[in-house]
Amino acid sequence: MLRLGRRDFRGTQRAFLVRSMWQDWVRVYLPTRPNGSLGWVKRSAVKLYRNRYRVVISLRSNKLQLWKERKLVASYPVALGTRSTPTPRGVFYVVELLKPRSPHGAYGPYSFGLSAHSTVLKRFAGGDGRVGLHGTNQPGLIGSDVSHGCIRLKNAPVRRLAKILPLGTPVLVRS
Repeated sequence: MLRLGRRDFRGTQRAFLVRSMWQDWVRVYLPTRPNGSLGWVKRSAVKLYRNRYRVVISLRSNKLQLWKERKLVASYPVALGTRSTPTPRGVFYVVELLKPRSPHGAYGPYSFGLSAHSTVLKRFAGGDGRVGLHGTNQPGLIGSDVSHGCIRLKNAPVRRLAKILPLGTPVLVRS
């Protein structure tokens, strides 16, 4: 049995993406390996809320789409993983929002930690190979496949997303 506390190791409030509910139980996507893992949580142990946003990433077109309910709100070009370190496909969600010390660094002004993990890297930059959605200090690479699996976008769009996307926001990565 896997036990996850109310907060992660950084102190961020734990969030899940709900897949279904049954009686007094909630089936949720877990922020663990393997990608797509599901678990059951007692309904009384969680606070449910409706999130009107979702993010869709297209690997084929290197695009991020921001949806609010059934309306496409914005579309941005992104940089994705290389052939040897691909961005994983699947249903994921936002588990944390980090503000790097310098907005001019490799991760830009904000970095969203996703529930996704690299399918090839078990460790990366001191972490467990978690995939991020973040800004960049190399905007000229946006639109290409150059990352270690993360999703990079220009800094202005990541600032916008940081203002509106709550933890638990669904992120669908598809071909």
